[in-house]
Amino acid sequence: MNEIDLPLLERWLTGWSLSRGVPLPVRENGGLSVEVGMPLQLRRHVFLDAGPALQACADKIHAPLIYLKAPVEPAVLRAALPARWVVEDPGYLMLGPGAMTRHVELPPGYAVEESAEHGAKLVRVMHMDGEVAASGRITTDKGCGVFDQIITSEFHRRRGLGTVVMQHLDAIARQANVTERLLVATEEGRGLYTSLGWRLLAPWSTAVLPS
Repeated sequence: MNEIDLPLLERWLTGWSLSRGVPLPVRENGGLSVEVGMPLQLRRHVFLDAGPALQACADKIHAPLIYLKAPVEPAVLRAALPARWVVEDPGYLMLGPGAMTRHVELPPGYAVEESAEHGAKLVRVMHMDGEVAASGRITTDKGCGVFDQIITSEFHRRRGLGTVVMQHLDAIARQANVTERLLVATEEGRGLYTSLGWRLLAPWSTAVLPS
C-alpha cells in the first residue's frame, strides 16, 4: 500500500467538497474539517489516524450529525472513541490506475448524458423510459481526479452500467490531464473498482453521533 499522508486526504476531501458544492476543507487541530451544512451531515472531521488529535476532537463533540473519518480499520476507530459514537459500515480509500484499459459497450436501450453541477462533471446512463439507470461524478483539481457517488439503480444492475459510468469519468480525467485518481468505495462498490484496476490504499472508517 502507498503511504497515506494528510496532503493526500486533503486532495480527496477537496474533490469531495467541490463535488457536493460545500466549503473547501480547512486544516485544524491536526486534521481537516468541512462545514458541510447539509440536513443529514453538519460537519465532517478527517484525521490521518485514530490517535490523540481525533480523540480530542471527539471528546468535544456532543451534537448529532457531525462525522469523524480516518483511514483505519473500524475496530481501531471504535476502540478510540467513547461509547456514544456509532461506527458505520467500513469503506475503502482507493487509488485508480493511470487510465482504464477495460472497456464495455453500452447495452441497447440506454444512452449516456454528461452535465455539470457544483464543481463536478456528471455522467448519467439513462434508460429509454427516462429513468436514471446509473450515474457518477468527478472533480478535477490540481492534477487529482476524485470519483464520487458512483451509483447503479437496483433494477439496472449486472449490465455493465457501472463500468460504462467509470469509462466516461475516466475519459474526463484524461482530458483534464489528471495524474492521480482517488475514491472512497463501499463494500459493494469495491469489487467493481478492483476489476477496473483500482487498488486499495487504506481502510476507511466513519463514526457519528446519531440524531
